[in-house]
Order: sequence, then structure tokens, then C-alpha cells
Amino acid sequence: GAATRSHMEPQVIFRGSLKKALVILIISIGFVILGAWATTERPIIGWLCIAFFGLGIPASLLMMCPDSTYLKLDAEGIDIVSMLRHHKLKWSEVDAFRMASVRGARMIAIDYSSQYTKQKAGRAVASALSGMEGAIADHYTVPLEQVLQVLNDWKVRHGRDLITAPPGPC
Repeated sequence: GAATRSHMEPQVIFRGSLKKALVILIISIGFVILGAWATTERPIIGWLCIAFFGLGIPASLLMMCPDSTYLKLDAEGIDIVSMLRHHKLKWSEVDAFRMASVRGARMIAIDYSSQYTKQKAGRAVASALSGMEGAIADHYTVPLEQVLQVLNDWKVRHGRDLITAPPGPC
């Protein structure tokens, strides 16, 4: 009832951007067309272009589905949903969120804490290839810097991690 609702912690949800999904779709279609045109002169490059950018078409269409891409923050942690795949992290499982870039693509890097023991091999490979164990892509309706600021604010507020949280006013 109303009594339990008043005690519930608030949450923040960043929704996936339809505009960004449309841009990916248009770019993917464009490169598939260029790849098809290139197959006459350079077949290998043309077919690689078709194969790689062809994957962007269903991915962008999936991103356009409601609730397929979002970021939800609550007192427990963060729920990263990307193309219908859910990844839940507790605040204590993250040491830091920071701005990063891979080949010009801006994203938020996730630095996991020692408490996070899942996907060790995958995280090691990702770290070796990109310099980060995990990442949050720039797929939201608000600027990435704003998402990063809110993530770090919530991490400090709910992380219960006295080592990395700055001292409070009291």
C-alpha cells in the first residue's frame, strides 16, 4: 500500500535513444550498400563490409524495441539492459565508473571491485583489448557525461564502500 511505497528507494532509468538507433541503422544500410558495390572491384573487402555492417541492421532494429535498452539505478545497484540482455551489478561490485574511448567510440568504463568474481576470463580479454573490463555504451537519450555523473553520485550514496567514497559532511 501507500505505507510501503513511501519507504521505497527511488530509482533512475536512462532509456535507450531511438535517434541513436536510427543513426546506426542508416549507417549500417549505407555501408552494406557500399560493400555490395565494392564486391566487383574488391570482393573480400566488399563481403567483409557487408557481413560486419549487416549485423548493425538487426542490432539497431532491436534497439528500437521498447525496454530493449536501458540503464536502471536503484539502492541495490545498476541494471544494464542492452539489446534485451540483462547485466545486474551491486554498487559494491564496482570500484569506479569513468569516461573511456575505444577507437573513437565514447563509453563509460566499469572498473570492477575485488568482490566481483564473475566473468574473470572475459573481463581479462576485454581489459587486454580495450583497457577496460566492462563498459556502458552511449545509447541513451541523455549525454554520456550526465549518465556518468549520476552513476558516480549513486555509487557514492549507495555503495557503502568507505574506502573509495569521499568523506561526508558530518
